[in-house]
Amino acid sequence: MGDKMRANSLSVFWSKCSALAPLLLAIFLAGLQPTNGNAVEPVSPNDVSILFPLPKGDLTGSIAIVDLKDSSGKRLISDELFEQFINVAESDDSQVLDPAGPPTHIVFPPTTKDLKAWLIAGIRLDLGAPGLSPDVQAKFGQIPQIRLIVQPVTRDANGKIEVHDRAAHFIFSFVEGISGRQENCNIPIAKRVEPDLVHFKTVFKDFVELRDDLAAGKLGSPIDTKGLLKVHPGLSGPDQKLVRDRLRTILEENLNANQITALAVMGLPRAAPEPWIFMAMRRNPGSGTIQAVPSPALDGSAKAQLLGFLGAGHVLPLPRSDNQSEITTCFRMPDTRAGVSTAELLNSTPTEQRTAEVTGIVADPAKSHFFNTDCVSCHTETRLLLKQKPGTVISGVDVSVLPSSRWNVRNFGWGAEGGSFRATITRRTAAETAEVVNEANRLLGR
Repeated sequence: MGDKMRANSLSVFWSKCSALAPLLLAIFLAGLQPTNGNAVEPVSPNDVSILFPLPKGDLTGSIAIVDLKDSSGKRLISDELFEQFINVAESDDSQVLDPAGPPTHIVFPPTTKDLKAWLIAGIRLDLGAPGLSPDVQAKFGQIPQIRLIVQPVTRDANGKIEVHDRAAHFIFSFVEGISGRQENCNIPIAKRVEPDLVHFKTVFKDFVELRDDLAAGKLGSPIDTKGLLKVHPGLSGPDQKLVRDRLRTILEENLNANQITALAVMGLPRAAPEPWIFMAMRRNPGSGTIQAVPSPALDGSAKAQLLGFLGAGHVLPLPRSDNQSEITTCFRMPDTRAGVSTAELLNSTPTEQRTAEVTGIVADPAKSHFFNTDCVSCHTETRLLLKQKPGTVISGVDVSVLPSSRWNVRNFGWGAEGGSFRATITRRTAAETAEVVNEANRLLGR
């Protein structure tokens, strides 16, 4: 696919809102002020990035996505949508050519092709994709989103719970309509969209009220959500079923199937512990069909990227990152880009200083985002830093959820750790969450 065609496809995939978004968001958050005149308590990371505990026993604290319905009774994730997702994930689009071996692509075990097996591992609120820094906003605008991170969980013949090392993102966007504005770019791209901030205010307020009710003991014992990002405190205690039910109500009252604009998948080949394959998808407006999209941080045509440790090529295809160039919506040709990726660290013996430099850039959402940085980099930066500098303090993240094994490629969810799984959060996720928290509290006057 040519550079211009790729830019057009990706701009439709990641719809962008107008330059009025920061002002509209300020008005939106001002509406959260209570009528009694008291200031809203500042939001905390655990209020906007909600990590579920690792499933155990009777799955009391879990939400199955097959059970989620909108206010009209229609399921948020239909069988048809899920079947499309599986088909695209297992198609030739996810195939990666390995010079040292046969081509490989994503394969789902039969038990994971049942929608009933997929549980919510995390919920993330985002005030504006693809980022909230001034430079990113100036080029891309903002679009509010809620992302559901889901993973398959099944039981074996003995009833033992098995978490599978596969994951999907279902991205719900709050869009009001098509904007008349065109991006100022010499590459023809699609029109922007306007954010539906009235709707997003409602869901944001519901999450704030959940925080307040937890603190007041209205869902069991009082729970404080302040502090480092970790498994949500309300979901890790004895009253987790009440909190789970409240979260389910919030999602069902505020989301509908038509809001799904994008998806992503991380999967494995058949009967193999690796390599991991990452791929993004878009949902076509109108038809509702799903298709894989080329990654803007690869060679211009590749849709999937592979990470492995057992073969010669650890990252395929090699990234063409652009996270050290001026941020722009005009996608540069691969050979004119300037950027870093963790492929450099995985394919060499880097110094401690170089590891810190590369992972620091990748983990910074003001510099790196979907349009200029590859998936593998964002899913490996924390583990590579901790491998080079054990004991490094990762700001904003509780040590109990940091990845420690090279087999753990999860950013926010349940990652593989030496034959078992662990609730996992990376530095990159914490930095994105901090952007949301800082923007929300800035506009709230905190």
